[in-house]
Amino acid sequence: MKPIPADGTPGLWPMTRRDFLTRLGVVGGSSMVMGAMGALELTAAPAGSRPLLLGRAPGTRVLVLGGGISGLAAAYELGKLGYDVQVLEARDRVGGVAWSVRRGDEVRESDGERHVCAFDGGEYFNAGPWRIPSTHTAILDYCRELGVPLEYFVNANDAGYLYFEGEDFGTLSGRRVRMAEVKADLRGYTAELLAKAVDEGALDLPLSAEDKERMVQYLVFEGYLDSEDRVYRANGVSGSERDPLDFSTLLRSGLGNRFRSVDPGTFGFRGPWFQPVGGMDEIPRAFARALEGRIALQAEVRSIRHTPDEVRVVVWNRTSGREEELTADYALSCLPLSVLRELDVSLSPELAQVVADVNYSRSAKIGLQMRRRFWEEDDGIYGGPTLTNLPLGQFSYPSNGFCTRKGVLLGFYGNGELSGEDDRPLVELTHTERVEHVMSHAGRFHPQMREEFETAVSVFWKKIPFSNGAYAGGTRPFLDALNEPDGRLYLGCAAVSESPAWLNGAVSGAWKQVEKLHRRVMAEEGDRG
Repeated sequence: MKPIPADGTPGLWPMTRRDFLTRLGVVGGSSMVMGAMGALELTAAPAGSRPLLLGRAPGTRVLVLGGGISGLAAAYELGKLGYDVQVLEARDRVGGVAWSVRRGDEVRESDGERHVCAFDGGEYFNAGPWRIPSTHTAILDYCRELGVPLEYFVNANDAGYLYFEGEDFGTLSGRRVRMAEVKADLRGYTAELLAKAVDEGALDLPLSAEDKERMVQYLVFEGYLDSEDRVYRANGVSGSERDPLDFSTLLRSGLGNRFRSVDPGTFGFRGPWFQPVGGMDEIPRAFARALEGRIALQAEVRSIRHTPDEVRVVVWNRTSGREEELTADYALSCLPLSVLRELDVSLSPELAQVVADVNYSRSAKIGLQMRRRFWEEDDGIYGGPTLTNLPLGQFSYPSNGFCTRKGVLLGFYGNGELSGEDDRPLVELTHTERVEHVMSHAGRFHPQMREEFETAVSVFWKKIPFSNGAYAGGTRPFLDALNEPDGRLYLGCAAVSESPAWLNGAVSGAWKQVEKLHRRVMAEEGDRG
């Protein structure tokens, strides 16, 4: 190994792979770099890893269609490689479904239903993505790189309520109980039974007398049993002093199936969760600052045509009311497939069919501003959800602004096709009717709702123009087709990733296509050289 000279000038070794490939490019051009990357198995980045992209492509024009997270990430990476890149976004904002609704924002639906957010200044509602698992390193790395501060997101909270109705829940039906109470009582009763069985020698286990004694001691500690008679009695650890919930009722209710000894986390994501300080749209705003001058808002894509030599995109300028045609060497469509399939696009018949077959979620959210944080002041709940079988999907408390005066509750998070009033799907109700649906049901476990309610926002993504759904579902069978370019058109939205419902998936989808496009450009540059 050649040492580094005493004057600090690096020699040939030691060096990183990036150093080696950079120097190789100087000597042999981009084609040699791509060959070396293949030999080093660097041409396909592992899932969740930013691809290693070397070489520059100054003057190569790329139109990125859609200013959601995938489009912004793609443009950001292409810009660093020297591409002449422009983002076309139909809305008057970037971010796509990463939208934090604030005072003055208008929610306009495709059938004409509309309302304007009347939240107090400083309040917001994450109508789309609202939390980031600590395992989603791609989007977290961008937060770090772009200077987006994060705060802790309370994803689970034993102080939250369980509220279920129906005869299956016996004496628990229509009664709100703390999650901590249910957990403590189930484990306490179980520990009591096991401790007695072990103590009486009723279990045929290969335990020595000393093992049995230690196991009983563990069960007494684990289940908060009385150390004398080893009987479970509810105590203040799970809340206030109270009588324990009936064990038989707990077992019949099936509530115990919601808890495990080790919490696997939501969707299997363990560890802490985060949210951007000030709203999820702080992430696209940070991208926009980094891409200053490269984003065209109110630019609605109408058609996409590509020839062997270029791509032509017809755009409707929603501000001027004029149509114009833009040309580029390549186009990277980060539009939702639910939008792309409605455009005039020259896709191959096979890809067009795949794009048409991908379903999009009807996910919807309703946020309600309350004049005071009664869930904190009256109920001692600071973030996390209340679990219920009422038609509310998920009901959750904000993880920001603790101990301040007002706050915005997530009153509904679920499928917009859920039946509402008169058995009509919620998506067919007016905004006022949807809010009433939440108030009438959530008021059963939070009677303060009506008195403290001020204003609300409802976002049903299936009816939001330029989204036509919240995220792609069931894309795994289509990934091979979606990930291949169609001539000079690449698809880079979240639907081409393994996790289309997450911001991390949007980044991953963009990275995969940026890498493929850049490899192609570098290879063509090498051929010309």
